[in-house]
Amino acid sequence: MDADRVMEFLSKEGFRPTLEKPGDVRFKYDGGYYIVWFPPSDDQYVAVVYPNFWKIGSPEEESRALRAANEAELCTKVAKVTLFEGRVGAEVQVYVTAPEQFEATLMRCLDTLKYAVSRFVEAMKKTEPLPDKRIELKRDEVTRWMHGN
Repeated sequence: MDADRVMEFLSKEGFRPTLEKPGDVRFKYDGGYYIVWFPPSDDQYVAVVYPNFWKIGSPEEESRALRAANEAELCTKVAKVTLFEGRVGAEVQVYVTAPEQFEATLMRCLDTLKYAVSRFVEAMKKTEPLPDKRIELKRDEVTRWMHGN
């Protein structure tokens, strides 16, 4: 697998890829930036990466994000959701014996990443703490509630 072949394929599929550095081809898909990464030392390994889709803002959020990443991975084939330096990313890693195999499965890889990310986001929203003011009631609402009116 080489960068020229990946760039040509992505261009034919309607993407506008750029070569970030050797082995990293970046392209935009469905509102996010993705990277196809293939190390020169292993011509059968390819990763499709959706980096830094979530920023972690606190230690509490990091704990929630670890649980959400685990949940997303459990529900998704071949996807990894990882935390690194205060950010969350996802990737699909595959082995291919020919470039045509990668080309035939790219859209499935992208769909898998979208699904893993959606599961992560769902899990994060489920565990989001409620703001303190959310339960605040006005005095007349409390009075009506207490008296059944």
